[in-house]
Amino acid sequence: MWCLISQANSVVFEVRVDPKSIGQECLEKICSYLGISNESDYFGLKYENTKGEELWLNLRNPIDRQVNCHGHTAPLRFALRVKFWVPPHLLLQENTRHQFYLHARSDLIEKRLVTNDWDGVSRIISLIAQAETEDYDSLHPPHNLYVQASTITSGCQTPKPNDLLQRIIAEHKKLKGMKRCTAEYWLLKEISDFESFGEEVFSKTQGNIHLAVGPHGITIYDKSVPEKQLISFTNIVSASSHRRTFKLEYFSCENKETVLEVKLDSSHNASSLYRAITEKHAFYSCETVRSAVTAQFIRDLKGTIVSIFNEDSTLGKKYVFDIRRTCREVYDNARRAIYQESQARLALETENPSGSGCDGEHCKDSEKLSRMMEAMTCKICMDNRLDSVFMPCAHVVACSECAVRIDRCPLCRSEITQAQKLYMPSW
Repeated sequence: MWCLISQANSVVFEVRVDPKSIGQECLEKICSYLGISNESDYFGLKYENTKGEELWLNLRNPIDRQVNCHGHTAPLRFALRVKFWVPPHLLLQENTRHQFYLHARSDLIEKRLVTNDWDGVSRIISLIAQAETEDYDSLHPPHNLYVQASTITSGCQTPKPNDLLQRIIAEHKKLKGMKRCTAEYWLLKEISDFESFGEEVFSKTQGNIHLAVGPHGITIYDKSVPEKQLISFTNIVSASSHRRTFKLEYFSCENKETVLEVKLDSSHNASSLYRAITEKHAFYSCETVRSAVTAQFIRDLKGTIVSIFNEDSTLGKKYVFDIRRTCREVYDNARRAIYQESQARLALETENPSGSGCDGEHCKDSEKLSRMMEAMTCKICMDNRLDSVFMPCAHVVACSECAVRIDRCPLCRSEITQAQKLYMPSW
């Protein structure tokens, strides 16, 4: 069975999978095609059901039980999307960061992500231009890109400034010499500070209330109330869905137990909201995913009848939640896997020095020098040398150009009070 996969930039490619295979196998083939080897847990696949609703494919269930592919020769269509958003310093592979950038760019253009000031709009558009076209060229300015990206709207009520184009050009000129991958990093860093970063939005039937599930909890947007309400995961007592109705019990700011009951557009949206709360809470807040979450499943009618006689039967069994690892586990596993791959490559080069035209000792010395130079390179732009220390945590991970752009240490996330210049010995 062929599957057509569309990326966030509308580029489509195809992969071949067994219709009886689970969604995880399809996602792994997609990530392998894109050069993403250890960070596939951040992504998911979306598809449209017969009612035109856009749903997440459950990666732990067989594809044919979710998508009606029986008797169809046409390929299935899936959209590769970021499911769990994390700050860019947690992304270890450049290919992963590029897919995050494509999705962020799409969300900005389509106004699913907004900034709260026009200066932020100028910075974001200039970073998109640098990532797409690199340095500003006065003879061939990317005005078409400026116009396309200028659809990004501001969250504040101030009118659009008349000199917005001049501001964008000025910001773009400041980025001269910045690599495309670095511009993508700083765009992701910019949007990671948005209040709506990583939120998945669900709408009530009447359309006045929107529920958004993000890394920190549930945000309630009510058009009749000027201020939004945030319900952190720690304050949630219970959540459930029945048909189109979603029910949430939580403790309010006054430490009073409150019940929120809303009716959504469809039963799929209600169950998707319930599923999103459980999965995002486990991914962002827990040390590990509990077995009570990973083992929860339902059965169809035929499977229920069979299970009466055989409890261990997998017939008609569908897992409810689609999560295997938490944010910490994905990062630790990816870092460990990348390190082991580098060690295995080093061992192979050491065992076969003739292939590189040098003896074993010389290869070891070259590898040590290469690793030393890599260790002394800025972990943000991956270009300049390390020459700044963050105070008070004393971590040395950035160059002076990148140090002035951030206010928290990428390693320990502590607030930076000062970025002290270091004068390292020259090599």
